[in-house]
Amino acid sequence: MKFKFVILGTSPFDIYCANAILDSGHQVSAMISMPKSSVPDNSANIEQYATQKNISYYEFLDINSPNSIEILRQLEPDYIFTSWPKIIGKEVLDVPNNFCIGTHPTALPFNRGRHPLHWIIDLDIPETKLSFFKLDEGIDNGDMILQYPFQIADDDTIADVNSKMNSAAYDGTKILCQKFISEPNCSGEKQKHELANYWRMRTPHDVTLDLRMPADLIMKIVRSFTLPYPCANLIFDKYVIKIKEVTLMKTEKYGEDLQRIEPGRIISIDSSKITTKAGDKIIELLSIDPIPKEMTTAKYIHPPSMYIMQHDIKFD
Repeated sequence: MKFKFVILGTSPFDIYCANAILDSGHQVSAMISMPKSSVPDNSANIEQYATQKNISYYEFLDINSPNSIEILRQLEPDYIFTSWPKIIGKEVLDVPNNFCIGTHPTALPFNRGRHPLHWIIDLDIPETKLSFFKLDEGIDNGDMILQYPFQIADDDTIADVNSKMNSAAYDGTKILCQKFISEPNCSGEKQKHELANYWRMRTPHDVTLDLRMPADLIMKIVRSFTLPYPCANLIFDKYVIKIKEVTLMKTEKYGEDLQRIEPGRIISIDSSKITTKAGDKIIELLSIDPIPKEMTTAKYIHPPSMYIMQHDIKFD
């Protein structure tokens, strides 16, 4: 039995799912992404992949528009596989012969909501699951059809976690394709909604560093939002410096003096590196861009609230 899939999404995740479907002997009738000007961070060139695989390709800004729905209906999919970054309406959900498949990289019903991979790093969660569920009009609350586990290491960056999630997407999608052969419209298992919690959307303030924080927390924040995302913010005077990496420095040479060094004291600066005291340890911050000249003669990096109040700083 050969099924027809349509894939909605913008990220490498969708390519891994498409590869699993094709490797399982099924058909990807179309891949649908957003216009290049509208795609979120960590997007992939879906058009290039679709062209290489001879798959029809479309771009929709509004997946719920009448034109989008008409094209989806013409494709006559058995399943729509989606990681679409916006809400999908009932008319789209009703298009496939069987159902729409949604995914979320947590062990649902726990940790529904926004920016799950970033929160997983911030909260030191060592194992999660990629949940595949029947998509409905709720948020991450459809009937569960598969959960595939993957591990998070202490030093994983957001790129590492994305890579692990993508591998889980490939493996989990292959299992689903096999499952559908014997049970095309599988009923799934109701989630225990009473156990659910929802993570909030992260803002630029969640990734703004305050050097009074312990070094471990600063390192987690940076790892959770480093490339290909916009990176953590370090505010100095009127500048927002983008920090992509943190290194814990050896502190033996400071001895008892370490406790007497204030958080934010600048120890050294070169073209793109700042060595400074965090709340408890000495760290080296690596910037994407050259360090502002005004910083090279400064003695301290003050708490971000001081600079925000002085300069009314806006985040990009």
